[in-house]
Amino acid sequence: MNRYFVQDGILTVENDLFSTTFSGVASASSRPVTDCLSVPYLEITAEKIDGSKGCYCLWEDLPVVRMPEYREETLLTLEGEHWIIRNVKLAAFTDENDTLTEEGRAHLFQRNLKPRTGEIFFFEDPETDRALVIVSEAPDFQTTTLTVKKGAVMVENGGNGLMLGFCKRGECEALCRNYCRHAMNRTTLETMSNTWGDRNSTARVRLDFVLREVDAAEDMGVDIVQIDDGWQLGSTATCPRDEKRRRIFAGDYWLHDPDRFPEGLAPVSAAAAEKGIKVGMWFAPDSHDDFALLERDIAVLRKAYFEWGIRFFKLDMYWVSTPTEQHAMLRLLKAIYEFGDDVSVQMDVTRNLRLNYLCGREYGTVFVENRYTYTANSFPHRILRNLWTIGRYLPASRFQFELINPDLYSEKYRPEDPFAPQKYDMDYLFASVMLSNPLFWMEMQFLARERRDQLKRVMPQWKKHRQALATGDVMPIGDLPTGRSFTGFCVSAGEKAEYLLLFREVTDGDTFEFSAPVNGGTPEILASNGTVSVELSRGTVRATFSKPRCYAFVKIN
Repeated sequence: MNRYFVQDGILTVENDLFSTTFSGVASASSRPVTDCLSVPYLEITAEKIDGSKGCYCLWEDLPVVRMPEYREETLLTLEGEHWIIRNVKLAAFTDENDTLTEEGRAHLFQRNLKPRTGEIFFFEDPETDRALVIVSEAPDFQTTTLTVKKGAVMVENGGNGLMLGFCKRGECEALCRNYCRHAMNRTTLETMSNTWGDRNSTARVRLDFVLREVDAAEDMGVDIVQIDDGWQLGSTATCPRDEKRRRIFAGDYWLHDPDRFPEGLAPVSAAAAEKGIKVGMWFAPDSHDDFALLERDIAVLRKAYFEWGIRFFKLDMYWVSTPTEQHAMLRLLKAIYEFGDDVSVQMDVTRNLRLNYLCGREYGTVFVENRYTYTANSFPHRILRNLWTIGRYLPASRFQFELINPDLYSEKYRPEDPFAPQKYDMDYLFASVMLSNPLFWMEMQFLARERRDQLKRVMPQWKKHRQALATGDVMPIGDLPTGRSFTGFCVSAGEKAEYLLLFREVTDGDTFEFSAPVNGGTPEILASNGTVSVELSRGTVRATFSKPRCYAFVKIN
């Protein structure tokens, strides 16, 4: 049960898992928050002695406190002098960056630490086995800086959200993922298609083409067909830009193109609904002049939701470089989610300064990267690596990661390259992203029948178990994916490991022992593109694969 009390100017907030204090408080009140996107929580409002206010949010089953607008002078004071601090930087702008995380490490010296930057900070004390987790929810433009002076931990993040959590050494990453799962409260995973990945841009986007995509989605078992740039009357290639090079989507830009879609997108949604498929669309919020056209943009999306039946909105091309722009973008997201309970957004982080991975953490999923066979920069092991690395800290279900048509533009890859996409089975490509929300980054109607048949080895089993995969804790195991590794994930519910997703990349050996939080059990191979044997013992998974580029989706009974 969550509890709080004020005594002698000190606010104590606690539940059965932790307790911490904040000073300078005159009084406090609380209310339960249930009408929210996250797991319900208790909100405590404190009246400070200096006349300001503070807000503190508690979840009954988490040892954390979240401050939606962090402005404390000192977060807490460390006891002892043996703390080891890790700072984690999360990198977006993935059109120019393929390393999503960077972790630094430092030791407290004379109870001091020079300024460190990042979004996530882990404190671990080998003397007492205690650990702390700090998560800053600042957008790209705001650097979060952490300093320790004589044990006092001070964080500057521009007044953005901040979470403080308490755990034991070795549990920091798991607590960070668990907190973010509570914020998102996702109950399932979904597949989506988007034709932009084949690099035909807007050329083919029209009603008959999209209806064939809907047919392909039905054949392949894909949940959502998303229509990218090209459905609208305006052109992103020729639209004007302001002095900051930001596109201006003015006038009739967001009317539907009557040549491509004579009746708007409603016929697409109607045809898709008959096949049990949902429809999404691409949209670029106009961020010039501090989102001056925000109300117009909300009206465009509202029409798409209520008149065209669109339920998923990919938000792209916007800028968030000031607090004013940040608040406007969050207002847009809040307005979208007021349309209905079945709406969702995909937040593109591929270019510009945006909200990053944690600001607006409760909204939708993150569209992580543009990778193409046309430019020969799409490699299966790199996609897997990016999910594996960011999945150490944040829930895999927060993201969309792509699988491409591996046979498209195969001539652009060196024939001797062992990591070229065409050398991988289609179900291996799906498995490598199936703990996120898999994005078919292609024109599905042109995917070969052989490739579609390969997907049948894994997609039915994935659909059967995807709710458990979405709500479980997904922990990377094995080695970092490099193309030459044994790697994978363990999915746990509570303290019990329930699933394993194991990969043998292009390796000489066929057997590997994974360290994983398992305690025996009987492995059941649910899906694989080869012959795989798995043995479980306490803390160890021993797997033998019949070939390179092989995966196994395993249920632990």
